[in-house]
Amino acid sequence: MPAPKPRLTDDQIKVAYAIIDTFIPELTGQELEDFVRQHSNGTNDDILRAFGKSGIINEDLGRLVIDKLHSLPAEKIDELGTVFKVLNTKVGTLALGGTYGEFASLSREQRTQIVIGWSNSMISKLRIFSRAMLTLAAISYFSHPVESAQRAMEYPGADPEMHSDRFTAKSFPVYDFIQVPPQGLEQSYDVVIVGSGAGGGVMAAELSKAGKRVLVIEKGHHYQQSELTLVQSDGFTNLYENGGSLTNTDGTVTILAGGTWGGGTTVNWCASLQLPHYVREEWAKQGLPYFNTPAYQESIDAITTRLNISDKYIKHNNANLLLLEGCRKLGYPTKNIPQNTGGQEHSCGWCGFGCRFGEKQGTMMTFLADAKDHGAKFMQDSFVDRVLIEKGKAVGVIGTQNGRKFTIRASKVVVSSGSIHTPSLLRRSGLKNKNIGKNLHLHPVSYVFGEFDQRIDCYQGSIMTAVTTVAENTDGHGYGSKIEVPSHHPGINSIFPKWENAAGYKGAMLSLNHIVPLIVLSRDRDGGSIVNGADGLPRINYTVSKHDTLSLEEGIERSLSILVAAGAKKVWTCQRFIPEFAVKSDLGVEDPEFKKYLKAVVRESIKPGSATIGSAHQMGSCRMGNNPKTSAVKPTGETWEVKGLYVADASVFPTASGVNPMLTTYSIAHSIAQFIKKADNSSKL
Repeated sequence: MPAPKPRLTDDQIKVAYAIIDTFIPELTGQELEDFVRQHSNGTNDDILRAFGKSGIINEDLGRLVIDKLHSLPAEKIDELGTVFKVLNTKVGTLALGGTYGEFASLSREQRTQIVIGWSNSMISKLRIFSRAMLTLAAISYFSHPVESAQRAMEYPGADPEMHSDRFTAKSFPVYDFIQVPPQGLEQSYDVVIVGSGAGGGVMAAELSKAGKRVLVIEKGHHYQQSELTLVQSDGFTNLYENGGSLTNTDGTVTILAGGTWGGGTTVNWCASLQLPHYVREEWAKQGLPYFNTPAYQESIDAITTRLNISDKYIKHNNANLLLLEGCRKLGYPTKNIPQNTGGQEHSCGWCGFGCRFGEKQGTMMTFLADAKDHGAKFMQDSFVDRVLIEKGKAVGVIGTQNGRKFTIRASKVVVSSGSIHTPSLLRRSGLKNKNIGKNLHLHPVSYVFGEFDQRIDCYQGSIMTAVTTVAENTDGHGYGSKIEVPSHHPGINSIFPKWENAAGYKGAMLSLNHIVPLIVLSRDRDGGSIVNGADGLPRINYTVSKHDTLSLEEGIERSLSILVAAGAKKVWTCQRFIPEFAVKSDLGVEDPEFKKYLKAVVRESIKPGSATIGSAHQMGSCRMGNNPKTSAVKPTGETWEVKGLYVADASVFPTASGVNPMLTTYSIAHSIAQFIKKADNSSKL
């Protein structure tokens, strides 16, 4: 058992509270009155005053930040604890902030100057620390249902339709989960599958249909239909890895990954793009000709049919319409993004917090239900410690469920734990192949924003239904970026405004309903890695390379032009040192001042701690290939070292897919299932 995690002391927590209270405090006195006057429309003064007076501490939300800090790896808690300890001394605060005095005892004006200094520092670690603390504070406050903030932003909170007839129209399948008794559990199956996402769900369905006795083990929890509150904070806490606050080791990339029953398919939006032809050809040239065959297309078609993927029922929301209009005016190519919505229109801007309506066709609604119908069994809240290996063959797994041990024997083990946890489990199980954990790709994302006179309400309607490929080939070899529209709730929006002072930051959040966000999703050529910490759990090592930064830069430049062409009155990026650009000329993208602005944006580039980078796609950390020297698994998905041990998830991608990877993950798992069935049938002859 790993050693207990360290805990922050009361003095360290006092400093942490003082930092987050600097970012989102209660406004008082003249500062409050100026805030109300600046944003008043003549009828909302009381609402603005209530929002101004609301702060992260007086709303009792500081505890959420501390909970998130305590969820970090032990070494990160120690590192942050050291910073807090230093800031709890007068000399330490002088050294790190230039002001003599214990940080928590300083006035808010003094603390404000210190955190601004960190944000603008030439020392990247100070920029990263400031950005991390702001992000934790912002998400904890603006994802929580703070009534005064939601009223001021005119944000409805949970989906207004959550109690409508849509909720009762489709019921979730009912799953019975095996409970481990106090004395432990030992069972035997033909196949045990670790993970219930796109890979694990398909494997469970295909192999149970083939007559195999299948057990699916999921470390996350299954939330019933009525338990999905569609409140941001509940969604992040319950459905995402690390409560939605997962990052790489240096804190420069924020990573969203599903951590619930159905994995990423439960929180994924509905985008279902096929693997581009040039990526299929790239993989074929790397020794995997299968991806250029009709057989692989048959797997894609099988998934498309089961999920009823189509673009026929798309109804673009306001933001996607503006993306299309801006591209039309510039002559940029666009296309609709097929959706896995069961052959019907699906307007659900809250899908990232679980589809309460049962319309999105994740594995919970489809493949896991198929597996259940064919006799598969399931475990939730169950962490697999390692794969059991005897004489070079996988024979089962051992793990714990709520502290109770279980041992599952099986003739085949399929690891479908995702690109973060799959290599970690293989390493814990003793596999030595040097490629396990290497080649991690994240599709690093940068955001670009435009503010419009009209209301946009980018959290309403269908999510991500259009894409432009104008920047997808930056390097001439298939690496560039796609430009799409995300769903944009206050919690996510809150991490992007440039923080200069508390009142200005709150004022920026009032523009929520008039913002069109565009994401620049880059196809990263250069990967990172997954390594296990001392506790045996994964750490994410990843830095956006110079090559991949160029892809982001072109995407950012194109996105700004799209927004200006679409009629934005103001545009900006998530780069700390680049100001917003106010559109004052009818010349639009031809305005010489705008062209100067674009050059400044590219010149500033993407710097650690100075630009917010995110990721919702993880892939490639157990890459498939035709040689154990360059890959972690065989073309069949079986590991090179251990017979009967398969990997079936996005970690087997040889390179980044360049598109939302869900459909590719489904189809590769479907292919691996066919390989297993064919091998089993051959062995019977």
